[in-house]
Amino acid sequence: MWAGVRLGLQILRVLLCGTGRFDSDSLPPNFSSVKELNARSGDLRSLASCRHRKGASMRSLTKFLVMPLSFVIFGSPIVAGNFPDSGVPLPAGWNDPVFHLSQNYPEQIPVDSYPWLQFDPATQPDNYMLSVLQYCLEGNAQSDWVLQANTKRGWYHAPWMHWGAHGREPIHGLTFERMSQPGELAPQQTSVLQNWAVGMYNAPGGYTIGRVWSDPLKPNTAFASFPPNTVSIKLLFTEGTPDQVPYLAGSKVWPAYVYVNPQNTGPGAPRVVKTLYLLQVDVAVRDSRVNNTTGWVFGTFIYDGRNQGNDPYSKLRPVGLMWGNDPSLGPAQYQQGARPTETRLYQPTQGIMRHYGWLGRLNGPVDNPKSSCLSCHSTAQWPVKAPMVPPVNTPEGSTIWMQWFRNVPAGQPFSTGSASLDYSLQLASGIQNLAAWSNTCKSNPTAPVVPPCPNIEMLERSAGPRQRRIPLGFPVRR
Repeated sequence: MWAGVRLGLQILRVLLCGTGRFDSDSLPPNFSSVKELNARSGDLRSLASCRHRKGASMRSLTKFLVMPLSFVIFGSPIVAGNFPDSGVPLPAGWNDPVFHLSQNYPEQIPVDSYPWLQFDPATQPDNYMLSVLQYCLEGNAQSDWVLQANTKRGWYHAPWMHWGAHGREPIHGLTFERMSQPGELAPQQTSVLQNWAVGMYNAPGGYTIGRVWSDPLKPNTAFASFPPNTVSIKLLFTEGTPDQVPYLAGSKVWPAYVYVNPQNTGPGAPRVVKTLYLLQVDVAVRDSRVNNTTGWVFGTFIYDGRNQGNDPYSKLRPVGLMWGNDPSLGPAQYQQGARPTETRLYQPTQGIMRHYGWLGRLNGPVDNPKSSCLSCHSTAQWPVKAPMVPPVNTPEGSTIWMQWFRNVPAGQPFSTGSASLDYSLQLASGIQNLAAWSNTCKSNPTAPVVPPCPNIEMLERSAGPRQRRIPLGFPVRR
């Protein structure tokens, strides 16, 4: 272990001071050669320097080192995990604040009050939704969603969502969402619009995330069962302006480092800092009162600039909430006049909502109209054996199609042979991203990735033989 500590100190000296070399006395026996590590030090130093901007703390600079250092004693990492903020370099000349992952996950659930428990989601949906929103805003609105600065209660991000072309951008930690096609947000919308989002969990959720990721290289899906009163909230922003989406007038805006062209979003696609507008807010609550369906209540808000209020948050209006997928509601029943009974839609927002979910189930303005909030999140599992929406060309209402509109109980997987991730697509995305990073490092141990690839022998101890790739399954977004 001391050899690993000495190695870590030398890495820090090389990175922070720009000087120093690795010597053989510092190397644990698993490192193949001093030459290899000395060669790697230049890549690490350049990686750290790209994050060393005004306003970035020493802690953020060293985040890129903690994961490699955890390989030093592979069976028992030196640290429980310190995950990267973003894999995207900051735009040239950026001197304003940057995103930092909130990852000081609690080891036990603190005492808290949960105001929505005084309301029935089925009979008092508006009160339920607004109480959840107010709970989420407390401390976060004042700190502009810098979770570490919230003095009211702890909130936490899910790790490993920095990976890939659609991973966290570096200014606000936003990830790439489904794009809005012309006309989906408003009649005046004439072009495809990018949408970006960031989500976070309260302390019960952070507690669960910390347990799943207690070993940063071996997430434990057995711990992926969220306790009652877990809450997640997601802020969704769009590049659409009030000219194309008039009800966005006066909305909250954030700068973000996003794609220049929404038709070019692949690896290495050009990026630019754009002003994004808050469009949609999603919430999810683990509520044991609805265990007879899914155990979760999902809700969506839309920003409505026509609404009265002194700030953008007061102009958020509920779109609706749902606690079940109405498994028996198909096209035939809908044509006969049946409507969802496990969804509640808010009438005043119907004037600006261009679509909901499939057959009147809940979904927000950014979401897929052929799905629902609970439908896509029910696919959160590992391995990812099912796509988030029914496969293309599946007949609507068919037996296969309706598999996506079951009431999957909390903690149960969507597919046989997978482990449930309890409706958390953020956990699913993170685990899949870790597997993709591992596969990349196996193929190219010197790949310029974040975090840097470890010694291949050490990687094999966690992810299996170099020749064996981890199957990624279907793509996961969010």
